[in-house]
Amino acid sequence: MVSENLKNMIPKAVVHCQVKEAKQNLLNYFYTQIGRKEGNQLGELLDEDPSLMEKRLQYAKRLELYKKARDEVDSVSWAR
Repeated sequence: MVSENLKNMIPKAVVHCQVKEAKQNLLNYFYTQIGRKEGNQLGELLDEDPSLMEKRLQYAKRLELYKKARDEVDSVSWAR
């Protein structure tokens, strides 16, 4: 009974591992392909409204400014 169970389960486990590995490889390929795209190309893929894209870019710039300001404040406060 144990031997029969192993004969049934081992091939299923092997296929499961193969599918899991293939899934991870496909996801990695997808992420690298998407990562290579420029902002305009991503907007076209997402079919995003241009005004929303512009707002998102403005918020990203504002976030960078806030981070720079925070770093400046931290550097001054630690210098004392």
